[in-house]
Amino acid sequence: MSPTLIALHGHGDSAESAQQWGNAIAPRNWQVIAPSAPLDADGSPSWFDTGPRGVDPDTLRRSVDEIESLCSQAVGGPVVVAGFSQGAALALHLAPSVRAAAIVAISGFLTDAELESGQGPPILITSNQGDEVIPGFLSGDAAEALRACGRVVEFRILEGPHAVTPSATSEARNWIAEEADVGMRASLGLPTDRVDNPDFVSGVGIARLARHFEEIGAAAAFVTDHPAPDDRWLAAGGHQALEPTVALTAAAMATERLKLHTHVYVLAYRNPFLAAKALASLDVVSGGRLILGVAAGYLKAEFAALGSNFEDRGSDLESSLRLLRRVWSESSVAAMGVGFEARSVTALPHPVQQPLPPIWVGGNTRAAMRRAVTLGDVWCPFPTPGGLDKATRTAPMINLDDLREAKRRLQEVSAENGRATAPSICFSPFTYWAWAQDPSAGAPALLHELRELADMGIRDLVLPVPGTSMPEVEHNASALMEMVSSVT
Repeated sequence: MSPTLIALHGHGDSAESAQQWGNAIAPRNWQVIAPSAPLDADGSPSWFDTGPRGVDPDTLRRSVDEIESLCSQAVGGPVVVAGFSQGAALALHLAPSVRAAAIVAISGFLTDAELESGQGPPILITSNQGDEVIPGFLSGDAAEALRACGRVVEFRILEGPHAVTPSATSEARNWIAEEADVGMRASLGLPTDRVDNPDFVSGVGIARLARHFEEIGAAAAFVTDHPAPDDRWLAAGGHQALEPTVALTAAAMATERLKLHTHVYVLAYRNPFLAAKALASLDVVSGGRLILGVAAGYLKAEFAALGSNFEDRGSDLESSLRLLRRVWSESSVAAMGVGFEARSVTALPHPVQQPLPPIWVGGNTRAAMRRAVTLGDVWCPFPTPGGLDKATRTAPMINLDDLREAKRRLQEVSAENGRATAPSICFSPFTYWAWAQDPSAGAPALLHELRELADMGIRDLVLPVPGTSMPEVEHNASALMEMVSSVT
């Protein structure tokens, strides 16, 4: 059997509805089990009865026993229990000893039944601001009560009505991927930089490859960002690129779960309000799937062509990230910067992912580490073979010992900036390029390095996909994902 998600429907809902939203929040290749609640006196599916004196303890205990038994029977990987509304309340009443890796409660609340003390699995409780059935204070009270019993609880307030909304789906899916042991995850590169092949830059071609990436289990698809590449850089091995949000929108329309990753988006090239609108629009039309990968940039000629200040690129990146947070969560934003002055900007819609989409910060320097710690969620260093560090104006990183030392420094920088837990790391393996040149000969070394990276606690990978034709790219993408999925 595969890893399992047990989806518990709300009062009066059907098991089929839970199967549907359970499929949306479960990691790829997990099985989803959606049991049906018994019928109450009114003929409605209900996990427990309530009356003037509160919850009926016998019906609650019956349902708790049933779900805990399902958890015990599931073998082959982690088990996550997720519930909506009354199903969420049932999930929150499971014993701390339940065999589950995590519990998700969407529109969650507690009954008046006594809670058991103990740490138990981690819990995510979400509440929608427009929920008139289970108002937010009930979910917040549940989080506090569970914490008082020793549970580890995250509580998040989202937008929307009493439903498993796209934002709740995205929040639950991302949280489960972090909390449950789902192995390594890969963001595969869409070959939109290879403009000599029209298939790679057509909407049809992007959609085809994105669908393939999703089918073979990739977590995300990424594209690069070069709006004004300089001829000298192109002659030295540089490359073209489509506009990132346009290319990723084409990928979004052909997929359902695949994350859409800018690797990387150079914020300092752009007015921050234009960037905020383009990126939020991508997150909205995709149902909350943007991963915003950013970096300071390194091509002086490209900055000049775009009218941006190369010397201030680091500080401009940081100020843009701070402003994006405001634009994506506030109204009537007033701000001033080089080349712009905003009196009172309200830019809607905000991103689906709240409080904001995940931010992955690229670069090998200590300054890049600091940005990841203070402004981001993930740090994305990269190998610098053959003097690439000088070409990209970053710190060298030539082997796994360098990466281990960088990981140690990242923890130092986190502590210096008051962050208790360092950002996670996303990396592109050192042995990738040898594999790309000769996949058969390079596979053993790449697989060995993937295992070493997993042993270091690195679970996120960025992997370009070589190939000069659509079938070749699809074949190579499948070969990469076979290696990635074999590493636990």
